[in-house]
Amino acid sequence: MTTSILVILAAVIAVGYFFRSLKRRMIDATKCGHKTKIKDSVTAFGQTTVTQVPVSKDGTTPYCHKCLEKMAIRCAWCGKPIFIGDPITLYSPMDKDRKMPDYAVVHNKEHNSYVGCFRWDCAQTGADRAGLWYPPGKVHRVPTAFEMLLSNAEEGKAGAVIIDDLSKP
Repeated sequence: MTTSILVILAAVIAVGYFFRSLKRRMIDATKCGHKTKIKDSVTAFGQTTVTQVPVSKDGTTPYCHKCLEKMAIRCAWCGKPIFIGDPITLYSPMDKDRKMPDYAVVHNKEHNSYVGCFRWDCAQTGADRAGLWYPPGKVHRVPTAFEMLLSNAEEGKAGAVIIDDLSKP
């Protein structure tokens, strides 16, 4: 009985060491040339978040956490940080004469749209999620919920099927 408890305790300790070593393990970042942890904290504009880098099959990642930290931007509307991987909105100011802050990132000059965060105070609805902030500091555009609903499936685009009554097959 005592031996089996010791074996179980040793196994639990070994698993703990294994996961702790994964957390501390340093891997190569291929695009920036640095070494980085798989999971680490990044700080920008006075706020900190924990990020986890994707690890490829060869055990590398494109960017280290310090370089990802430098890719953070500020929301055009509230000024809070937008970190790599965060969802974003693309709004245009309603007032055409509005002076935008110097740190505001323009997404489309023609439409006068700016990159904003997806926080409660900035995003008007959850349907306004227009993409993600991706390395090396650019918008990875995805259709908003409204764009998907309004798209025309007949023209070969991904459209939405709207069913008004699910009780009728």
